[in-house]
Amino acid sequence: TLAAATLDAIDTATTGTIDASAATTLTGTASDVAAAYASAGISGLGDEAVTLSDTTLDAATLNTIDAATSGAIDASAATTLTGTATDVAAAYASAGISGLGDEAVTLSDTTLDTATLNTIDAATSGVVDASAATTLTGTAADVAAAYASAGVSGLGDEAVTLSDTTLVAADLNGLDADTTGTVDASTVTTLTGTAGDVAASYASAGI
Repeated sequence: TLAAATLDAIDTATTGTIDASAATTLTGTASDVAAAYASAGISGLGDEAVTLSDTTLDAATLNTIDAATSGAIDASAATTLTGTATDVAAAYASAGISGLGDEAVTLSDTTLDTATLNTIDAATSGVVDASAATTLTGTAADVAAAYASAGVSGLGDEAVTLSDTTLVAADLNGLDADTTGTVDASTVTTLTGTAGDVAASYASAGI
C-alpha cells in the first residue's frame, strides 16, 4: 500500500525513475494520485486499486484516475462530487469506481441536458445542485422530470430549449410555470390539447 503524496515527494526528489510496481493499492487525494499516474518519472503503475481520501471530489480527476488503472477506485470518502454533468455521469456509470451513490453533486454546466441531469439524480440519493445552469435542454418530459424532482435544486429561473416536435400544450404550460426564464418551443410542429391549454400557450409571454 503506497501513499501517493509520499510517492510524489520521492519523484520530486530524484531525476531517476521510481519503480512502484510492488504497489497493489495507492492511497491519497485525487490530486496526489493523478500526479503519480501522470508522472514520467514513475513506472509500474496501472493495475493497482486506489483509495481516495477526498470529501469533495472533482469528477474529471476521478475519471482520469479511473482511466489510468484497471484496479478498483474506492471513492466512498466523497460527500460531494463536482464537475460537468458529462463527467459526473461518467463517474457514476463506471464499473471501475465504487463507493458512490449517496453524495451531493454540484454541477458546473451553464447549459444542461436534462436527460443527463435526471440520470445523475437517479444515481445518487444526495441533492444535485444545478444552480449554475442558465439554460436547460431536452424533451418536455425530461425537463418536467428535472423540475419535479425533490433531488434537484437550484432551478427556476433558467431558459428552457425544448427538442420535441409534437407537444401537449398542458405540458408546455407546466414548464412555463416552472421557470421565470423563456421556454423555446420552436422545434414544435404540432401542438395538442384542449383549446384552453393551447390558447394559454400562445398567449404566454414566457413561451
